[in-house]
Amino acid sequence: MRLPDIPLRHHRTVRTAAALGTGALALVRRRDVPAERRTGLRAGTALANAGLTWLTGSSAFLGRVGGSSGLNEFLGAISTRGSGPVRYASSPAHIADVGALDGDADADTWWDEHARVTSPAFLNLVTAAGAGAASWALWPLTERLAEKVDEKLPSGVGRGLNAVVNGGLVALTAVLIDKVENWADDGEELNYAPLEIELPSHIRESVDTLLSLPHPNSEASAEAVREQFASAKFFVWVTYPDSLNSGDEPVVLDPEQIEQLLKDEDIASIDVRPDESTPSAAPARHIYPVTGITGGGAAEGGTVRSGDHAGISSGRLELTLDIVDGRLTSVDLNEVDDEPFADLLSAEALRESVPGTLHPGSLDDEDGGYSSSFEIADGDVEDAVRTLERWPRPDEYTFRADGS
Repeated sequence: MRLPDIPLRHHRTVRTAAALGTGALALVRRRDVPAERRTGLRAGTALANAGLTWLTGSSAFLGRVGGSSGLNEFLGAISTRGSGPVRYASSPAHIADVGALDGDADADTWWDEHARVTSPAFLNLVTAAGAGAASWALWPLTERLAEKVDEKLPSGVGRGLNAVVNGGLVALTAVLIDKVENWADDGEELNYAPLEIELPSHIRESVDTLLSLPHPNSEASAEAVREQFASAKFFVWVTYPDSLNSGDEPVVLDPEQIEQLLKDEDIASIDVRPDESTPSAAPARHIYPVTGITGGGAAEGGTVRSGDHAGISSGRLELTLDIVDGRLTSVDLNEVDDEPFADLLSAEALRESVPGTLHPGSLDDEDGGYSSSFEIADGDVEDAVRTLERWPRPDEYTFRADGS
Protein backbone atom coordinates (compact mmCIF):
# COMPACT_ATOMS: atom_id res chain seq x y z
CA MET A 1 0.00 0.00 0.00
CA ARG A 2 1.04 3.61 -0.45
CA LEU A 3 2.02 5.22 2.82
CA PRO A 4 0.05 8.40 3.59
CA ASP A 5 1.44 11.92 3.53
CA ILE A 6 0.14 15.25 4.87
CA PRO A 7 -2.14 17.11 2.40
CA LEU A 8 -0.92 20.45 1.04
CA ARG A 9 -3.83 22.32 2.61
CA HIS A 10 -2.10 21.95 6.00
CA HIS A 11 1.20 23.41 4.75
CA ARG A 12 1.20 26.52 6.98
CA THR A 13 0.50 24.50 10.11
CA VAL A 14 3.19 21.96 9.19
CA ARG A 15 5.80 24.60 8.48
CA THR A 16 5.07 26.44 11.73
CA ALA A 17 5.17 23.21 13.75
CA ALA A 18 8.45 22.16 12.12
CA ALA A 19 10.14 25.49 12.85
CA LEU A 20 8.90 25.73 16.44
CA GLY A 21 9.59 22.05 17.14
CA THR A 22 13.15 22.28 15.87
CA GLY A 23 13.77 25.38 17.94
CA ALA A 24 12.29 23.81 21.08
CA LEU A 25 14.34 20.63 20.66
CA ALA A 26 17.51 22.72 20.56
CA LEU A 27 16.75 24.04 24.07
CA VAL A 28 17.06 20.60 25.68
CA ARG A 29 20.34 19.53 27.35
CA ARG A 30 21.19 16.20 28.95
CA ARG A 31 22.23 17.92 32.16
CA ASP A 32 18.60 18.99 32.58
CA VAL A 33 17.61 15.45 33.67
CA PRO A 34 19.03 12.97 36.20
CA ALA A 35 21.59 10.48 34.86
CA GLU A 36 19.16 7.56 35.12
CA ARG A 37 16.73 9.29 32.78
CA ARG A 38 19.18 10.30 30.10
CA THR A 39 18.59 7.16 28.07
CA GLY A 40 14.92 8.12 27.86
CA LEU A 41 15.87 11.65 26.84
CA ARG A 42 18.18 10.25 24.19
CA ALA A 43 15.41 8.05 22.80
CA GLY A 44 12.93 10.93 22.91
CA THR A 45 15.37 13.21 21.10
CA ALA A 46 15.91 10.58 18.40
CA LEU A 47 12.17 10.15 17.93
CA ALA A 48 11.64 13.91 17.81
CA ASN A 49 14.36 14.29 15.18
CA ALA A 50 12.81 11.50 13.14
CA GLY A 51 9.37 13.13 13.38
CA LEU A 52 10.65 16.58 12.45
CA THR A 53 12.56 15.11 9.50
CA TRP A 54 9.39 13.40 8.28
CA LEU A 55 7.42 16.61 8.78
CA THR A 56 9.85 18.68 6.70
CA GLY A 57 9.84 16.01 3.99
CA SER A 58 6.06 15.91 3.69
CA SER A 59 4.15 17.37 0.75
CA ALA A 60 2.67 19.98 3.10
CA PHE A 61 6.17 21.33 3.80
CA LEU A 62 7.69 20.91 0.34
CA GLY A 63 4.83 22.15 -1.83
CA ARG A 64 2.59 25.16 -2.20
CA VAL A 65 -1.19 25.08 -2.25
CA GLY A 66 -2.39 24.69 -5.84
CA GLY A 67 0.44 22.47 -7.01
CA SER A 68 3.91 23.44 -8.14
CA SER A 69 6.96 22.13 -9.92
CA GLY A 70 9.42 22.06 -7.03
CA LEU A 71 10.87 19.43 -4.74
CA ASN A 72 7.79 17.20 -4.76
CA GLU A 73 8.35 16.54 -8.45
CA PHE A 74 12.06 15.87 -7.82
CA LEU A 75 11.14 13.23 -5.24
CA GLY A 76 8.63 11.76 -7.66
CA ALA A 77 11.24 11.61 -10.41
CA ILE A 78 13.73 9.58 -8.38
CA SER A 79 11.05 7.18 -7.16
CA THR A 80 9.67 6.09 -10.55
CA ARG A 81 11.11 4.62 -13.71
CA GLY A 82 11.01 6.69 -16.89
CA SER A 83 8.95 9.79 -17.50
CA GLY A 84 5.46 8.30 -17.73
CA PRO A 85 2.98 7.71 -14.90
CA VAL A 86 3.37 4.59 -12.76
CA ARG A 87 0.84 1.90 -13.67
CA TYR A 88 -0.60 -0.29 -10.94
CA ALA A 89 -1.43 -3.77 -12.22
CA SER A 90 -4.58 -4.88 -10.43
CA SER A 91 -5.90 -7.80 -12.46
CA PRO A 92 -4.67 -10.50 -14.90
CA ALA A 93 -6.55 -8.77 -17.71
CA HIS A 94 -4.83 -5.49 -17.00
CA ILE A 95 -1.44 -7.21 -16.84
CA ALA A 96 -2.12 -8.74 -20.24
CA ASP A 97 -3.03 -5.35 -21.65
CA VAL A 98 0.18 -3.81 -20.33
CA GLY A 99 2.19 -6.63 -21.84
CA ALA A 100 0.50 -6.21 -25.20
CA LEU A 101 1.36 -2.51 -25.21
CA ASP A 102 4.91 -2.69 -23.87
CA GLY A 103 6.06 -6.11 -25.00
CA ASP A 104 7.42 -6.96 -21.54
CA ALA A 105 4.52 -7.76 -19.21
CA ASP A 106 6.54 -9.59 -16.58
CA ALA A 107 9.13 -6.85 -16.14
CA ASP A 108 6.57 -4.04 -16.16
CA THR A 109 4.25 -5.87 -13.78
CA TRP A 110 7.09 -6.54 -11.37
CA TRP A 111 8.09 -2.88 -11.47
CA ASP A 112 4.53 -1.63 -11.07
CA GLU A 113 3.99 -3.81 -8.01
CA HIS A 114 7.27 -2.76 -6.41
CA ALA A 115 7.06 0.91 -7.36
CA ARG A 116 4.34 1.31 -4.76
CA VAL A 117 6.86 1.07 -1.94
CA THR A 118 9.20 3.64 -3.54
CA SER A 119 6.71 6.51 -3.43
CA PRO A 120 7.94 9.89 -2.19
CA ALA A 121 6.06 9.33 1.09
CA PHE A 122 7.87 6.03 1.62
CA LEU A 123 11.24 7.60 0.82
CA ASN A 124 10.45 10.36 3.28
CA LEU A 125 9.69 7.81 5.99
CA VAL A 126 12.95 5.94 5.33
CA THR A 127 14.87 9.23 5.52
CA ALA A 128 13.12 10.10 8.80
CA ALA A 129 14.03 6.72 10.27
CA GLY A 130 17.66 7.27 9.21
CA ALA A 131 17.66 10.72 10.83
CA GLY A 132 16.33 9.22 14.06
CA ALA A 133 19.02 6.52 14.07
CA ALA A 134 21.73 9.10 13.38
CA SER A 135 20.41 11.28 16.20
CA TRP A 136 20.59 8.34 18.61
CA ALA A 137 24.14 7.45 17.55
CA LEU A 138 25.48 11.00 17.58
CA TRP A 139 23.62 12.19 20.70
CA PRO A 140 26.59 11.98 23.11
CA LEU A 141 28.83 13.88 20.66
CA THR A 142 26.27 16.60 19.91
CA GLU A 143 25.56 17.07 23.62
CA ARG A 144 29.28 17.50 24.41
CA LEU A 145 29.62 20.07 21.63
CA ALA A 146 26.53 21.96 22.84
CA GLU A 147 27.83 21.99 26.40
CA LYS A 148 31.21 23.37 25.28
CA VAL A 149 29.44 26.17 23.43
CA ASP A 150 27.30 26.90 26.52
CA GLU A 151 30.43 27.18 28.67
CA LYS A 152 31.83 29.99 26.52
CA LEU A 153 28.64 32.05 26.54
CA PRO A 154 26.62 33.66 29.31
CA SER A 155 24.04 31.41 30.97
CA GLY A 156 21.10 30.68 28.69
CA VAL A 157 22.53 32.52 25.68
CA GLY A 158 23.88 29.35 24.06
CA ARG A 159 20.56 27.57 24.32
CA GLY A 160 18.58 30.52 23.06
CA LEU A 161 20.96 31.16 20.16
CA ASN A 162 20.92 27.49 19.18
CA ALA A 163 17.10 27.42 19.27
CA VAL A 164 16.79 30.57 17.15
CA VAL A 165 19.34 29.37 14.60
CA ASN A 166 17.84 25.88 14.24
CA GLY A 167 14.23 27.04 14.10
CA GLY A 168 15.14 29.93 11.80
CA LEU A 169 16.91 27.62 9.37
CA VAL A 170 13.79 25.48 9.05
CA ALA A 171 11.62 28.56 8.48
CA LEU A 172 14.12 29.95 5.97
CA THR A 173 14.17 26.61 4.15
CA ALA A 174 10.39 26.82 3.66
CA VAL A 175 10.74 30.32 2.21
CA LEU A 176 13.56 29.22 -0.12
CA ILE A 177 11.47 26.28 -1.32
CA ASP A 178 8.71 28.69 -2.35
CA LYS A 179 11.27 30.88 -4.13
CA VAL A 180 12.63 27.88 -6.05
CA GLU A 181 9.12 26.73 -6.95
CA ASN A 182 8.15 30.22 -8.13
CA TRP A 183 11.22 30.29 -10.34
CA ALA A 184 10.42 26.83 -11.72
CA ASP A 185 6.77 27.69 -12.32
CA ASP A 186 7.72 30.84 -14.26
CA GLY A 187 9.48 28.77 -16.88
CA GLU A 188 7.21 25.76 -17.14
CA GLU A 189 4.87 25.09 -20.01
CA LEU A 190 1.15 25.41 -19.39
CA ASN A 191 -1.27 22.75 -20.58
CA TYR A 192 -4.98 22.89 -21.37
CA ALA A 193 -7.51 20.29 -20.31
CA PRO A 194 -11.12 19.88 -19.08
CA LEU A 195 -11.73 19.96 -15.34
CA GLU A 196 -14.90 18.48 -13.86
CA ILE A 197 -16.48 20.93 -11.43
CA GLU A 198 -19.33 21.22 -9.01
CA LEU A 199 -21.54 23.75 -10.78
CA PRO A 200 -21.60 26.91 -8.62
CA SER A 201 -24.97 27.42 -6.97
CA HIS A 202 -25.63 30.83 -8.55
CA ILE A 203 -25.09 29.41 -12.06
CA ARG A 204 -27.26 26.37 -11.32
CA GLU A 205 -30.02 28.61 -9.98
CA SER A 206 -29.81 30.81 -13.08
CA VAL A 207 -30.18 27.83 -15.41
CA ASP A 208 -32.94 26.33 -13.26
CA THR A 209 -34.82 29.64 -13.48
CA LEU A 210 -34.35 29.74 -17.25
CA LEU A 211 -35.63 26.16 -17.63
CA SER A 212 -38.62 26.80 -15.37
CA LEU A 213 -40.07 29.33 -17.82
CA PRO A 214 -42.62 28.15 -20.41
CA HIS A 215 -41.08 26.74 -23.58
CA PRO A 216 -42.49 28.67 -26.56
CA ASN A 217 -42.73 25.57 -28.78
CA SER A 218 -42.66 22.24 -26.94
CA GLU A 219 -43.08 21.42 -23.26
CA ALA A 220 -41.76 17.91 -24.00
CA SER A 221 -38.49 19.39 -25.27
CA ALA A 222 -38.28 21.59 -22.18
CA GLU A 223 -38.78 18.60 -19.90
CA ALA A 224 -36.06 16.66 -21.75
CA VAL A 225 -33.55 19.49 -21.28
CA ARG A 226 -34.51 19.83 -17.61
CA GLU A 227 -33.86 16.10 -17.04
CA GLN A 228 -30.56 16.31 -18.89
CA PHE A 229 -29.40 19.30 -16.83
CA ALA A 230 -30.40 17.66 -13.54
CA SER A 231 -28.39 14.50 -14.35
CA ALA A 232 -25.36 16.15 -15.94
CA LYS A 233 -21.69 16.42 -15.13
CA PHE A 234 -20.03 19.79 -15.79
CA PHE A 235 -16.60 20.58 -17.19
CA VAL A 236 -14.58 23.74 -17.87
CA TRP A 237 -11.30 24.02 -19.77
CA VAL A 238 -8.40 25.29 -17.68
CA THR A 239 -4.68 25.82 -18.05
CA TYR A 240 -2.56 23.78 -15.65
CA PRO A 241 1.20 23.49 -14.94
CA ASP A 242 3.43 20.58 -15.90
CA SER A 243 3.61 19.63 -12.24
CA LEU A 244 0.02 18.34 -12.49
CA ASN A 245 0.64 16.45 -15.72
CA SER A 246 0.33 12.67 -15.29
CA GLY A 247 0.36 11.68 -18.93
CA ASP A 248 -3.01 10.25 -19.91
CA GLU A 249 -4.12 9.47 -16.36
CA PRO A 250 -6.87 11.58 -14.71
CA VAL A 251 -5.69 13.57 -11.68
CA VAL A 252 -7.94 14.11 -8.65
CA LEU A 253 -7.18 17.57 -7.25
CA ASP A 254 -7.74 18.86 -3.74
CA PRO A 255 -9.94 21.94 -3.14
CA GLU A 256 -6.98 24.33 -2.95
CA GLN A 257 -5.60 23.14 -6.28
CA ILE A 258 -9.04 23.51 -7.91
CA GLU A 259 -9.38 27.03 -6.52
CA GLN A 260 -5.93 27.91 -7.84
CA LEU A 261 -6.76 26.68 -11.35
CA LEU A 262 -10.11 28.49 -11.51
CA LYS A 263 -8.99 31.72 -9.82
CA ASP A 264 -8.07 33.66 -12.96
CA GLU A 265 -9.49 31.43 -15.70
CA ASP A 266 -11.64 33.19 -18.28
CA ILE A 267 -14.67 30.93 -18.72
CA ALA A 268 -17.36 31.79 -21.24
CA SER A 269 -18.68 28.25 -21.67
CA ILE A 270 -19.35 25.29 -19.38
CA ASP A 271 -19.43 21.88 -21.07
CA VAL A 272 -22.39 19.73 -20.05
CA ARG A 273 -22.50 15.93 -20.22
CA PRO A 274 -25.98 14.60 -19.38
CA ASP A 275 -26.70 11.03 -18.36
CA GLU A 276 -27.12 8.86 -21.46
CA SER A 277 -30.44 7.50 -20.21
CA THR A 278 -32.18 10.90 -20.34
CA PRO A 279 -34.53 11.64 -23.27
CA SER A 280 -33.39 13.67 -26.28
CA ALA A 281 -34.60 17.17 -27.01
CA ALA A 282 -36.09 18.31 -30.32
CA PRO A 283 -35.07 19.78 -32.65
CA ALA A 284 -31.78 17.91 -32.57
CA ARG A 285 -29.62 21.03 -32.94
CA HIS A 286 -30.65 24.45 -31.67
CA ILE A 287 -30.10 27.16 -29.09
CA TYR A 288 -32.66 26.67 -26.32
CA PRO A 289 -35.37 29.24 -27.10
CA VAL A 290 -35.31 30.84 -23.63
CA THR A 291 -32.31 33.00 -22.74
CA GLY A 292 -31.19 35.29 -19.94
CA ILE A 293 -30.04 38.85 -20.62
CA THR A 294 -28.24 41.21 -18.24
CA GLY A 295 -28.31 45.01 -18.37
CA GLY A 296 -30.98 47.61 -18.97
CA GLY A 297 -33.30 47.07 -21.90
CA ALA A 298 -33.22 43.27 -21.76
CA ALA A 299 -36.98 43.31 -21.67
CA GLU A 300 -39.69 45.83 -20.90
CA GLY A 301 -40.10 46.33 -17.19
CA GLY A 302 -37.13 44.09 -16.35
CA THR A 303 -35.53 44.72 -12.96
CA VAL A 304 -31.78 44.26 -13.14
CA ARG A 305 -29.26 44.54 -10.31
CA SER A 306 -25.61 45.38 -10.85
CA GLY A 307 -23.67 42.60 -9.14
CA ASP A 308 -20.45 40.60 -9.22
CA HIS A 309 -20.42 40.42 -13.01
CA ALA A 310 -19.83 44.19 -13.24
CA GLY A 311 -16.55 44.70 -15.07
CA ILE A 312 -16.81 41.54 -17.16
CA SER A 313 -18.26 43.59 -19.96
CA SER A 314 -19.35 47.16 -20.51
CA GLY A 315 -22.31 45.82 -22.51
CA ARG A 316 -24.92 43.17 -21.94
CA LEU A 317 -24.38 39.47 -21.36
CA GLU A 318 -26.53 36.61 -22.61
CA LEU A 319 -26.95 33.22 -20.94
CA THR A 320 -27.76 30.49 -23.49
CA LEU A 321 -28.03 26.70 -23.64
CA ASP A 322 -26.66 24.86 -26.67
CA ILE A 323 -28.35 21.65 -27.88
CA VAL A 324 -26.46 19.28 -30.22
CA ASP A 325 -27.80 15.90 -31.37
CA GLY A 326 -30.68 16.35 -28.95
CA ARG A 327 -28.30 16.68 -25.98
CA LEU A 328 -27.54 19.71 -23.83
CA THR A 329 -23.84 20.28 -24.53
CA SER A 330 -22.97 23.66 -23.00
CA VAL A 331 -24.05 26.60 -20.88
CA ASP A 332 -22.67 29.77 -22.48
CA LEU A 333 -22.24 33.37 -21.32
CA ASN A 334 -21.46 35.77 -24.15
CA GLU A 335 -21.65 39.47 -24.88
CA VAL A 336 -24.71 40.69 -26.75
CA ASP A 337 -23.88 42.51 -29.96
CA ASP A 338 -26.02 45.64 -29.66
CA GLU A 339 -24.69 47.06 -32.94
CA PRO A 340 -24.82 44.45 -35.70
CA PHE A 341 -22.49 44.92 -38.63
CA ALA A 342 -25.29 46.03 -40.97
CA ASP A 343 -26.19 48.91 -38.62
CA LEU A 344 -22.72 50.41 -39.11
CA LEU A 345 -23.64 51.32 -42.71
CA SER A 346 -25.92 54.25 -43.37
CA ALA A 347 -29.05 53.95 -45.50
CA GLU A 348 -27.36 56.00 -48.22
CA ALA A 349 -24.29 53.73 -48.21
CA LEU A 350 -26.53 50.68 -48.54
CA ARG A 351 -28.38 52.18 -51.51
CA GLU A 352 -25.16 52.97 -53.38
CA SER A 353 -23.41 49.70 -52.54
CA VAL A 354 -23.04 46.82 -55.00
CA PRO A 355 -21.25 43.47 -54.61
CA GLY A 356 -17.54 44.15 -54.42
CA THR A 357 -17.85 47.57 -52.73
CA LEU A 358 -15.46 48.17 -49.81
CA HIS A 359 -16.66 50.64 -47.13
CA PRO A 360 -13.58 51.50 -45.00
CA GLY A 361 -14.90 54.96 -44.13
CA SER A 362 -17.84 53.42 -42.29
CA LEU A 363 -15.68 51.42 -39.90
CA ASP A 364 -13.01 53.80 -38.63
CA ASP A 365 -15.08 55.81 -36.17
CA GLU A 366 -14.39 55.45 -32.46
CA ASP A 367 -17.83 54.19 -31.48
CA GLY A 368 -18.23 51.15 -33.65
CA GLY A 369 -15.28 50.91 -35.99
CA TYR A 370 -12.35 48.57 -36.13
CA SER A 371 -8.67 49.30 -36.69
CA SER A 372 -5.81 47.28 -38.10
CA SER A 373 -3.74 48.09 -35.00
CA PHE A 374 -4.86 48.54 -31.42
CA GLU A 375 -3.68 48.47 -27.82
CA ILE A 376 -5.21 46.61 -24.90
CA ALA A 377 -4.29 47.80 -21.42
CA ASP A 378 -3.61 45.26 -18.69
CA GLY A 379 -6.61 46.55 -16.77
CA ASP A 380 -8.89 45.95 -19.76
CA VAL A 381 -7.76 42.34 -20.00
CA GLU A 382 -8.24 41.82 -16.28
CA ASP A 383 -11.74 43.29 -16.37
CA ALA A 384 -12.68 40.97 -19.24
CA VAL A 385 -12.02 37.80 -17.26
CA ARG A 386 -15.19 35.79 -16.68
CA THR A 387 -14.37 33.60 -13.72
CA LEU A 388 -17.15 31.30 -12.56
CA GLU A 389 -17.61 33.40 -9.44
CA ARG A 390 -18.22 36.50 -11.56
CA TRP A 391 -20.98 34.98 -13.69
CA PRO A 392 -24.21 36.91 -13.05
CA ARG A 393 -26.62 35.88 -10.28
CA PRO A 394 -30.20 34.80 -11.11
CA ASP A 395 -31.71 38.18 -10.22
CA GLU A 396 -29.30 39.96 -12.57
CA TYR A 397 -30.98 38.40 -15.61
CA THR A 398 -34.16 39.21 -17.43
CA PHE A 399 -35.32 35.98 -19.03
CA ARG A 400 -37.10 35.97 -22.36
CA ALA A 401 -38.31 33.49 -24.95
CA ASP A 402 -37.72 33.75 -28.68
CA GLY A 403 -40.10 36.24 -30.20
CA SER A 404 -40.87 37.99 -26.91
